[in-house]
Amino acid sequence: ENNPNMIDSLYVPRNCVIHSTAIGEMIRENRRMFLHKGAWHRFKGYAYAQMSKIRNKVNSSNLKRAETIEKWGYDVKFAYHVVRLMNEVEQIMVEGDLDLQRNNEQLKSIRRGEWTLEELEDYFTNKEKILETTYANSTLQHGPDEAKIKALLMNCLEAHFGSLEAAVIRVPQMDTLLTELDDIMTRYRGS
Repeated sequence: ENNPNMIDSLYVPRNCVIHSTAIGEMIRENRRMFLHKGAWHRFKGYAYAQMSKIRNKVNSSNLKRAETIEKWGYDVKFAYHVVRLMNEVEQIMVEGDLDLQRNNEQLKSIRRGEWTLEELEDYFTNKEKILETTYANSTLQHGPDEAKIKALLMNCLEAHFGSLEAAVIRVPQMDTLLTELDDIMTRYRGS
């Protein structure tokens, strides 16, 4: 569903990966298949939540966070996440890929409090407008290719457990029944 936390974990730079299994590598090599236009809605939702916290001066019991709000007039960590999310979803929509280190200096400057709240608000507003157009023009698929993802899952399971032929029994009548049930559900949702 393109949850930013999950997508980011698939794109951790190679030099930051301490350990990976063969199955982990299979998933990493196929990570682009998880990206789709739905990322815009999910990332935007997370960015809006962070902006809401900034605008409402949400203060946690964390003393350090409270000090940054006092010092800069807003929570720089929330601001960092707003810009990070907007930049990442732009990469996904335009390139169908994600480089988590691309905007490091920009993000570090936000964490150091070098942006004013007004600059952050302007950035967010302008980037949102750009991303609405980017979304409309993106060549990414609208949703996940579930068949490809299920095939990857089966490959991962077989890589770990061996052949699943004995564990997965295909009964043609059941396939037909499942197709019919899916058709009924599709018609029901449409009415």
